[in-house]
Amino acid sequence: MAFYIGAALLAFVTLSLVSVYLLASQELQNYTATKHGTLGREAARQLAAGGRPALERWLRNEAPIPADVTVYVLDSASRDILGRAVPEFYRSVIERYVTAPPGSTEPNYRPVRLAPQLVASNGESYAFMVLPNRIGLLGNTATTLGLLAVAALVIATIAWGIARAIGRPVGELQTVVRELASGRVAARAPLSLTARRDELGALAVDFNQMAEQIAALLASRQRLTSEMSHELRSPLARLQAALALAAHRGSMAEADLARIEREIGRMDQVITDLLRYSRLDAAAPMQQRLTRLDALLGQIVRDEEIEASAHGNRISLDCPRDLLVIGDPELLRSGFENLLRNAIRYAPPGTAVEVTAKVGASGHQILIEDRGPGVPEAMLEKIFEPYARVADNTSGTGLGLAIARRVFAAHGGSICASPRIGGGLRVAVELPAAQLE
Repeated sequence: MAFYIGAALLAFVTLSLVSVYLLASQELQNYTATKHGTLGREAARQLAAGGRPALERWLRNEAPIPADVTVYVLDSASRDILGRAVPEFYRSVIERYVTAPPGSTEPNYRPVRLAPQLVASNGESYAFMVLPNRIGLLGNTATTLGLLAVAALVIATIAWGIARAIGRPVGELQTVVRELASGRVAARAPLSLTARRDELGALAVDFNQMAEQIAALLASRQRLTSEMSHELRSPLARLQAALALAAHRGSMAEADLARIEREIGRMDQVITDLLRYSRLDAAAPMQQRLTRLDALLGQIVRDEEIEASAHGNRISLDCPRDLLVIGDPELLRSGFENLLRNAIRYAPPGTAVEVTAKVGASGHQILIEDRGPGVPEAMLEKIFEPYARVADNTSGTGLGLAIARRVFAAHGGSICASPRIGGGLRVAVELPAAQLE
């Protein structure tokens, strides 16, 4: 917009100057020739030879005056000697700068006059005034119409340029916005918009990014619903089978009862994780408390040592004191518990799950490492998505790592996974340190 407005002003000024020059030079050609020619000197000779009557006769009958110029000879009272009326808008200028008395008694100073003075033999002086007929102090009609025509041309050209450069792209963007609003999640701004190097191009790029995020969210919701249905349908089917078998036998064995309790516990865990994940997805308000990360990690490690022992593993913790963060202690506990349980689940018996905390330049880094089978390179990012599975693994609810990522993201942190040297998986969590003033 700044470019178009600047171009419009420059074009208008340039064309106006050219128009004024061409029109004025044509209109003032005879005026200039008359004013600077010999007509004034001839008038002075007529006045000297025959006085005022001779000058009047010469002006009426003999003076070679062009048709587009008027010559006035004015006395000291600013009256034309031929009795013609001087144009009103020239009168004040004539009285002040043409026929006014010198106003100075100094012999070596003469004020500037806008017209030559004709002096008669008796000492009376007259002003020889040449005025153009079609141009006044405010210009003339032709110049005014020319400027208006130039302005109309510039305005029309710039308006067409703005409509083409801005109006049409805005219309295209409006079309894709309406398509997206109507449910076509595949609607995207065309390349002709996103390739622009201006605000509209940036807006089109932002719109496409927003549309991609909306499409990803809708696909994630659909996938989440499908996976959740599968996760709940499987234990329900096994429950129905166990109940049908017990009804066929007429009694319920201990093994059947244990299986039913196990499946109910699995359903409860799936629903619990789903509610927790939904809570984070809805951006529910969190507590903002000063939390000692070293104390929180120590408590989590102590609580999970029982599960690690049952798998034949151990947990080691290397954490400096007074690692402070601002956040919700319960959510942070949930995120770290999910990571630690995942590591214990895949760690081979007889190995250790290592938890290491470090103080970084921009925050705290917590590493959780195991000696399990690891994760393929292509799955290192996908394992943090809901119900992401590695190979044929069906253990867990499929939401633990997704919950962890949401928890740390809600605290301004991040999480990533990488292969561990020597085998296994390393999960790194970055959390901003508490800023105490």
